[in-house]
Amino acid sequence: MVSFVRIAENVPGGTWLDDLARASAMAAHAKLERTTRSPLLRVSVLGSSQLDAYTFSDIGKALQDATAKIGHIVRNPRNEITYVQPTDREKAPLIQRGQAGNTLFFGFPEPDSEGALIHDGIETLSERAVRELCDFLPANGSDDGALDAVLLQRDTVRNAVSDVVNAVTRNAGVGLRFTPTTGDELSRSMTTEQARVLHGNLRATREDVGYETVAGRLDGVRTRRRIFYLERDNGSTIQGAVSPDLLDEIKLSLDQPVTARLRVVRTTTIDGRRGRPVYELLEIQAETRLFD
Repeated sequence: MVSFVRIAENVPGGTWLDDLARASAMAAHAKLERTTRSPLLRVSVLGSSQLDAYTFSDIGKALQDATAKIGHIVRNPRNEITYVQPTDREKAPLIQRGQAGNTLFFGFPEPDSEGALIHDGIETLSERAVRELCDFLPANGSDDGALDAVLLQRDTVRNAVSDVVNAVTRNAGVGLRFTPTTGDELSRSMTTEQARVLHGNLRATREDVGYETVAGRLDGVRTRRRIFYLERDNGSTIQGAVSPDLLDEIKLSLDQPVTARLRVVRTTTIDGRRGRPVYELLEIQAETRLFD
């Protein structure tokens, strides 16, 4: 027996009649073939009706990455991430079901006994991740409280929301309507104005200052620019700034094994993106050799 899902998938074309036929087949599937409804995420791009394929691709990719990141911390609550990995996308995929006008339709994988997250086996990791992502997005264009609350979330959540923020900032506002397998439908939106506010707040930086003691070989120094180069024992090289009062001491230790005391400054944005560490040489001590 041919299922209504198969009938919907085999409807050709993209006219309103084709869309109606697909919608009718999926409605029949939900009514006659399932005891629970099929989860669905509708993503409407707000604004101009003249939007190109790149816009939809960019927004779809951002939502997929955000879903994958939230799915990661659902699986590993103690493991924060700020870069999505292919395995995270594979475990929490959004499956594009179609497009009508300015609206994208995303479905979810069929649940199985291993991937199900609730007792009756009908909520997958993807669905849970989208549900939680919606919890962190504004309900409407005047939901300023949601914007403030994002800044108080854990690193991975802020970074996931930042993916959506960046896509909206580059393209247009979005409206999300999520129909879960069970429970109430959720509606969320983000305007370009809200995205710009969050973008500025999430890219605000903080500095983390620490100190390290490093053994290695002093490979070189640029006295005019006051830059030192230190080759670690493991072969990697550190470069950084040096104060003027250490320049003479450094010259005496060139190409010699030394122990260096460093000040390390790491800049981190609120959405969890970390800059490269910046080093400042505070002290240097030549290692004592046996026959000196």
